[in-house]
Amino acid sequence: MNKATYDNASKMHTIIMTLGITMLILLILVSLAGAGLFAYIPNSDSNNASNLNKSDEAIQAYKKAIEINPQDSKAWYNKGNALFDLNRFDEAIKAYDKTIEIDAHNSEAWYNKGVALYNLNKYDEAMKAYDKAIEIDPHNSNFWYNRTCIYSLIDNKDQSIFNLKKAIELDSSCKEEAKKDDDFKKLETDEKFKKLIK
Repeated sequence: MNKATYDNASKMHTIIMTLGITMLILLILVSLAGAGLFAYIPNSDSNNASNLNKSDEAIQAYKKAIEINPQDSKAWYNKGNALFDLNRFDEAIKAYDKTIEIDAHNSEAWYNKGVALYNLNKYDEAMKAYDKAIEIDPHNSNFWYNRTCIYSLIDNKDQSIFNLKKAIELDSSCKEEAKKDDDFKKLETDEKFKKLIK
């Protein structure tokens, strides 16, 4: 084998080895990140021990994903959701804030931050988060509906009814939800409210 052929073969071998090692590293990173992104599957019955344990496991998986890529807004968002499921609202808000810092246009992060604040009875801050969510996505009925709840709780009937009307326009199922919602106790005698949910 002459020197030119040997040099070309050596270069090809080096390139192939480098590509192989790079692919292996990428597969490992994707595997670790995937574990963080998909380990948490929300469950409507999050109060039983098994689901609480899954939320704890999910939080650990998201922490690992965040260690790998601190700018992974989905990992921060899902970590916030897992913390929320454990009623760790202050920590959830911090995770949502980090999500928003990375992706200010994530309307769901703004909304979920609002829900966490609402659960802490921080209605003014929750309203600001809902407002931002609506600014980003004005077609999401949940955003409008939750504003309705706050306006009802702070006894602003006109704004509550305005927001509920908007939520119902976007999703008629909000009407049925409003009929059962304890947040609307103050509105039950209001004629506009009764007409709206009729």
